[in-house]
Amino acid sequence: MTIAFLSVMIALVISGFIFISYQEAKVEEERKSTRTLRVARQAVMETGAAVAELMIRRDSEPNLLRYAQTLNRLNTFADDSFPATALRGSDEIPTPVIITALKAGWADVVSAVAAKQPEIAQSLYGARGIERHVTVLTRAILADLTRKEALEASFNANIERATSIVLGLQIMTGAFCILAFMGASRSSARDARTRDLAVANANASREQVSRLFGMTEMLQSALDHTDANAVLRATAAELIPDLGGALYVFNNSRDRLALSTTWGREELEALPDSIGLQQCWALKRGKPHMNRPGSHNLCCEHHIVSDRALEIPMIARGEILGLLQLYCSGAEADRRLEGAAGIGTALADAMSLALSNIALRDKLRSQALRDPLTGLYNRRYMEDALERVVRLAERERTEVSVIMIDLDHFKRLNDQYGHAKGDAVLRDSAAAIINQLRETDIACRYGGEELIVVLPNCGLDMAAQKAERIRASIEALSEPNGAQVSASLGVACVPATSNSSRDLLAHSDAALYRAKQEGRNRVVRAPSHKTKGARMEQSGGADSLAAE
Repeated sequence: MTIAFLSVMIALVISGFIFISYQEAKVEEERKSTRTLRVARQAVMETGAAVAELMIRRDSEPNLLRYAQTLNRLNTFADDSFPATALRGSDEIPTPVIITALKAGWADVVSAVAAKQPEIAQSLYGARGIERHVTVLTRAILADLTRKEALEASFNANIERATSIVLGLQIMTGAFCILAFMGASRSSARDARTRDLAVANANASREQVSRLFGMTEMLQSALDHTDANAVLRATAAELIPDLGGALYVFNNSRDRLALSTTWGREELEALPDSIGLQQCWALKRGKPHMNRPGSHNLCCEHHIVSDRALEIPMIARGEILGLLQLYCSGAEADRRLEGAAGIGTALADAMSLALSNIALRDKLRSQALRDPLTGLYNRRYMEDALERVVRLAERERTEVSVIMIDLDHFKRLNDQYGHAKGDAVLRDSAAAIINQLRETDIACRYGGEELIVVLPNCGLDMAAQKAERIRASIEALSEPNGAQVSASLGVACVPATSNSSRDLLAHSDAALYRAKQEGRNRVVRAPSHKTKGARMEQSGGADSLAAE
């Protein structure tokens, strides 16, 4: 009985869908016909307007292009694109006759206009009844459009009624299935217990999903690995409180995974600080792997503790970002780890996306602040940092120095050895500069082969000494690169030589220009305020003697 009822209902639903599809096809057919009829009506009206415009304008040389274009557009429509007949008064006239008369009348009028006989054209326009033909034809088209729209509305109403019937049949079928299921459930207490257990599991799963969503939301606000680790520890402690865990992420060189955080293992054996990529089966296979010490199964080389461990690789955008480990001990360790595999995978997926976003933000931040070739800060960062450092020095009454560096004959080096060699020399020079600086110093690429070093809390003498060491280290790059490499350096200082960050850059640039003029490969200091004053006094004394 149940099967027969369901078969009938399914047959009715399928029939309803077939009827709806047929009605939809009819609606589409009517819409297509309506669109064609609207375009045809527009073509008739545009042709009539073009003829009227020719009659009105009375140009010395009538422009027949628009009339030809609209007439050609009208000629593209077959006779069946228009209504079969049109009412003129009480008579029904075939529309092809009206269209033929219209085209003939238009042609005569246009011929008269082209022959520069406007009066004849106007008389022909009235005599041929062109305006009446246009009115009759457009009225017929509008009436046919109204009929088609009503027909389309009728089809749509049929679709709505059929949809309602099909929906009702589906609801009835669903209700019947639910009633049948409820009747079968009442027949067995075992089924009732199973259902209750399923509901409990569903509630637990929903709670886990809710907490995982909360973890994902928190991870979106994580600024670095420390924040992400804190979120992971808190979520894991709630979802799998009876299991320990650890998180390994790639180091900067991406040749090993370093221990990032652990939880639930405070009093147990210590975990390795790092894992090699070839030591872990989970990383090799790209799939979760269970380490069972003392069994015949494969065990990772890095696994040095006695606990069972489930290792889950964290993958985002096709790239492995780290390794999540879950630890458990005892007789039922395997079962508990297998039961937690789903939650562990969800934790790994959420953390992998978080680590990917953190890495992407770090990369974007680095690209925004650093020069991609040399790894030094870019000019924009240098200008902001210099202004900030100078203001801080003025407030604390300390000194700030700037070294402006320009590689000598760099264009000639590019022309002689190629741009690849020039790029290599720039990278090596940047590395040589970094090796001579303190952590608080700021090295930037100013543009082209020009580099700038900002030295907070550094006087002019100390900056000149550091500039000399930089010059020597750049000159030492000649032999490794197989080309003559040297640099000219200009040094300026606030407040010894300059009063502001802008003056500091200008004076260091002037000192660099002097170093170039004096033969390159040297360090030149910007003149101090005292030296400038002495020069001005000497200049003034010389002028006085000249006047005398």
